[in-house]
Amino acid sequence: MDLEQYLKDLEEIVNIDSGSEDLEGCRKMAEYFAGKFESAGFAVRISREQGKHPHVEARNFIRKSETIDVLFMGHLDTVFPKGTVRERPFSLDDGKARGPGAADMKSGALLAFYLALEIKKRALPMNLCIAFNSDEEIGSADSVAWMKELGGKAKYCFNFEPGRETGAFVKERKGVYDYRVIFQGIPAHAGVAPEKGASAVIEMARWIWALTNLNAPEQGTTLNPGIVKGGSASNVVAEHAEMLIDLRYTKESELQRIERAFDEMVEYPRVTGVKTSWERKEGFPPMTPNESTEEMIKMMKDAALKLGQDLPEFVSTGGGSDANNLGGLPVSVMDGCGPVGGNYHSDEEYMVLSSIEQRFSLILETITGIVNR
Repeated sequence: MDLEQYLKDLEEIVNIDSGSEDLEGCRKMAEYFAGKFESAGFAVRISREQGKHPHVEARNFIRKSETIDVLFMGHLDTVFPKGTVRERPFSLDDGKARGPGAADMKSGALLAFYLALEIKKRALPMNLCIAFNSDEEIGSADSVAWMKELGGKAKYCFNFEPGRETGAFVKERKGVYDYRVIFQGIPAHAGVAPEKGASAVIEMARWIWALTNLNAPEQGTTLNPGIVKGGSASNVVAEHAEMLIDLRYTKESELQRIERAFDEMVEYPRVTGVKTSWERKEGFPPMTPNESTEEMIKMMKDAALKLGQDLPEFVSTGGGSDANNLGGLPVSVMDGCGPVGGNYHSDEEYMVLSSIEQRFSLILETITGIVNR
């Protein structure tokens, strides 16, 4: 690959503010990649629905079939607000690239583009689809149905989130959901007539304690009441309380167990007079390896041996990504395929330059092996 041109391109896109809430910046990123793919001869479709995050789909299909042999996924948004580029633009130092989204994951999206160019140049006999959204950092609400539709047609998927700091790929991700729980009590004077009240805060405390007993770390299930708030004054029995809970899990049966427990606690409150409700908010199902994923891992190891590279590592993580949205589908998914990086979502975010060509050659050789099976 042309590393010098890659770094020029990376500088250009890192210096585009594209925080998830910055629709104008997200549109600039989508238009940038749409233009690059169109110039390279790919069939391109870009969504431009008013008020929604754009996404880009590029195809190079050899066969007249809707089946996608290889799907590349990535996102174009970052977590950084508009103006961050002005404060700390793209830079290179000490073998690292820095700037907002340099690792997570503009370098990965760009790597997917360069790989797609090489696949097209070599005329590999495969149907290749590239899918970039721009709302991953806020839950992918505008793009999840589209991604699942593509995933349902795909055999193999490479998601270009950054590689782990150790250089490892991600073969498995926990499912993650946020829950909002609302407690409605009965207010009363805490000194004059406490018996007339029903404390929403005390009922919430009962839930918080119950969450510790619902945890099952040996099953990969953890619950965290990350935000709790309630009450209006110390001398008033609390009328209202609410909390946000983070759930991480690996099995659908565990999700069902947790939600059954929530329903039971709603039906049988400890504090008489308090009414409770809960809702599942943004999140992802688990990304779980299947039999074909293990074949994919073997092909990646074979590719590394052929190239004289160290054998890649494959890890599980509790964090979520768009790859989770393909969980439960027959497609085999490998995540963390972008260049290696670290300190994501911070001013210290970096991408390791030496990993760019290594990732490029390993994934290209793996895809060649897939085609030649």
